[in-house]
Amino acid sequence: MRAIQQIEQVLEDSLEDFSISRSERKELKELLNRIQGNTSEQAKVRQVAFRLATKVMNEIGEVAAMDWLQSVIKLLYSKEASVKSSGYFSPGEDCLHCIQRFICEAQNTLDICVFTITDNRIVDNIIDAHQRGVRIRVISDDDKSEDLGSDFDYLESKGIDCVHDKTSAHMHHKFAIADDVKLLNGSYNWTRSACISNNENITVTNHKPLVQQFQKEFLRLWKHLR
Repeated sequence: MRAIQQIEQVLEDSLEDFSISRSERKELKELLNRIQGNTSEQAKVRQVAFRLATKVMNEIGEVAAMDWLQSVIKLLYSKEASVKSSGYFSPGEDCLHCIQRFICEAQNTLDICVFTITDNRIVDNIIDAHQRGVRIRVISDDDKSEDLGSDFDYLESKGIDCVHDKTSAHMHHKFAIADDVKLLNGSYNWTRSACISNNENITVTNHKPLVQQFQKEFLRLWKHLR
């Protein structure tokens, strides 16, 4: 039986006593986790819930039906409610501090895919994370790694695993993933000039489907460039 059909059955059962019991709530959460991030499937569940609420409205009253419906919708989008995203802008040190905090908060893994790194303040944070046991992988552009002030050779000398793009085109990404659950992404180059002069941006989010998309791209590049 498909997840949508199972969800509909649980919802119908819950309407027998006009409330979602603890066991029904637990079962619903497990079923709804299967369609997490699938907006099409979530829309189908929402339609089912509205149809069922409308069907019993005359029997249990509008208030009770709407309370039941609200409980279902809250469960349906409970994961989205836990999504946290923030934006940061330069010039100024907001983006720099965002990157530093992102690195410092990493506990187990840190995957970095950036055009270049020349800001020693960020480099120091990366090395500190490496020394406290965070597994770090860095992908950079090969041409920019030869620029004056580039810190990739220094990172490699500290035992951090780094690879360079070897194509004629630029590896122009600027993103990082911490612990497979948090993404940092934006136009901001990890350089002092980006902090001092440029109009740049960074977004940080824990939105699972988006984090997974970037993780997949990082792994593709890493495998290709090794």
